[in-house]
Amino acid sequence: MKKVLGGLGMIALAAGLIVGGTGAFFSDRETSVGNVFAAGAFDLLIDNESYYNGNKCADVSGEGEEPVWEWIGESPYPVPGTPCTTSWYLDNLGEGRLFFDFDDVKPGDEGEDTISIHIQNDAWACMDMTLTSNDDASSTEPELATGDDPNDPNDSWDGELAQNLQFVWWADDGDNVLEEGELIMTDGVQSLYNLAHENGPWSVALADSQNNVWGEEPGTPLPGGETVYIAKAWCLGELTLDPVAQDGLGNEGNNGPMDRGTGIICDGTMIGNEVQTDVATLDIAFRAVQARHNSGYVCEDEQPRVATLTVNKVVVNTHGGNNVIDDFQLFVVGNGVTPVTSGVATDFTAGDYVVTETGIAGYVATFSGDCNAGGQVTLEPGDNKQCTITNSDLPAAVTLLKNVVGGSALPAQFTMFIDGNVVPQNTSVAVTSNEPHTINESQVAGYQFTSITGAGCPSDLLEPFVLEEGQSITCTITNTHTPEGGGGPIND
Repeated sequence: MKKVLGGLGMIALAAGLIVGGTGAFFSDRETSVGNVFAAGAFDLLIDNESYYNGNKCADVSGEGEEPVWEWIGESPYPVPGTPCTTSWYLDNLGEGRLFFDFDDVKPGDEGEDTISIHIQNDAWACMDMTLTSNDDASSTEPELATGDDPNDPNDSWDGELAQNLQFVWWADDGDNVLEEGELIMTDGVQSLYNLAHENGPWSVALADSQNNVWGEEPGTPLPGGETVYIAKAWCLGELTLDPVAQDGLGNEGNNGPMDRGTGIICDGTMIGNEVQTDVATLDIAFRAVQARHNSGYVCEDEQPRVATLTVNKVVVNTHGGNNVIDDFQLFVVGNGVTPVTSGVATDFTAGDYVVTETGIAGYVATFSGDCNAGGQVTLEPGDNKQCTITNSDLPAAVTLLKNVVGGSALPAQFTMFIDGNVVPQNTSVAVTSNEPHTINESQVAGYQFTSITGAGCPSDLLEPFVLEEGQSITCTITNTHTPEGGGGPIND
């Protein structure tokens, strides 16, 4: 188009030169100013309203102030007035947005949350929940008395907590209460283990071309500019559904769990000591796709927001190190910290993660595979990535210093030995770790050995000592001039 307009301009200029000053041409111009193509917004926003044992995680700040989230209510636990993290206003699910962040759960504890979902344009929506670990983090005496195996620090699936946490999810109307007629999305009550691990991640179509959990006709998308709600309840024990009467008010009025109850009953009397100190971690992700021009979208046809990451541990002992793979505990850090087992694939939602470990002194770690040098890895939906941490033992090291008291002999005139081998003074000398070594020196006439000093050093010549991987010691050997008993110093 630009080339054609340019050609017309040249023709008009030529005509003007021919006619000279004979008169003006007929002309007209119509201009459309400010034409715009602007992409519409498509930003999925989530908020959460959390209850725990009847107490609410609420914003207690003043109007116009930054939110301050604390537990409020009559239950003694969680302690009213203490900070909480499981409620927030509409936001992206970034760092620190946790639906569950409870570190002292007891049998009979229960919780309920209602999630609101908001998007600017009509959309299909899906949700994925993945159990990422079920770890027996430590072993107490009461726990072991049940016959439970001792904690394996490198097995992140040796716990029993997820099998005893029961869940239900439903399509809510915003009041945080399970009411009669609201659709149960989990096919009844299920344990966290069965729901989100036994058969793989739990994925549910909230609204796609074949489903709509809020009772609308199948193929009805999430309405743009409006808010819809889903809810979840959990219980450490036996969870029983006890829906309350539908009041038709949605989230209008004082009709929430603190007024009417949650619509569930939790009984923890059957839970034993085997779940003590266990830790379960899980990821929850939401997917949204524009509905326009996408009328046949089905959640199951899309790869869930789940990826697989395998962390492999390699230990190289070439300098006497004696640590093995089981001595290193492995973790993947995202929104939370997930323990993982070497060589075992673990499911994660898509996102950025850091692979790390409990390091052991005397070993240097290097990362390879899909992790960068800092252990960072990005997981996309459907990825199957592997990161390897190689820990190589460092040699132990001994530095020998000579201190001469009296006389005229110089430190360099004393020959120093480690394991019978001559070594230079004032220089770090590598030795094998976890094996006995000795220090010695040649005697100089007129001088008497006085002492060996230094942290970790032996107290006498030829006294065996052992160093750990990477341990370094500096030993000062002092000799004192004794002319009466040694024939006098050199150069006397």
